[in-house]
Amino acid sequence: MVGWVESVRTLRGEGGSRIGEWVASLRSFGREQAARRLGWGGVAVGERAKLLARMVTLIAHGLQTKTYEQFVAAFSNPGRPPDALKRLSRKANFQLRISPTCWYDADVSYTDDAARTLSMIGGGDDFGVAISASSTDNRILVDFITDYGDTPGRDALAMVRALSRLPGYRRASAGGALLEF
Repeated sequence: MVGWVESVRTLRGEGGSRIGEWVASLRSFGREQAARRLGWGGVAVGERAKLLARMVTLIAHGLQTKTYEQFVAAFSNPGRPPDALKRLSRKANFQLRISPTCWYDADVSYTDDAARTLSMIGGGDDFGVAISASSTDNRILVDFITDYGDTPGRDALAMVRALSRLPGYRRASAGGALLEF
């Protein structure tokens, strides 16, 4: 029996000890820190997802009910209205700052009365979260998107999971394009 235990120990090697150290480090964290390290989110991510969902719903409602000029007056960042070129193309950009370490850059397009779109990209802790909404089909798509080599935000995957569990949100299909450039 002793020989069997020794052989298991030698097969385990260095990788097994690293996994053991990693699990021990998770035990030393609290529940919130361990969940964040594993990408599961936590209470803070869930609350931020609910806040963001309310804001996206408000913006999507504004897309459906307001004209371009009314929308720009209501949603533009103070002191940063769209320039003349953006006004001619009926587009607007603004930023939603959730916290000092988390923000979303939003692009709105009023190119056609029937097709008004919202595209949002997360920054900071939510870098990699992409949200898209359209006034025509009343659906809100959320997905995780990063370029090759980019490091996603620490809460990005958890935020996508939290948003996709909320009513009215769904993950974008693997073959469909989420954002229009």
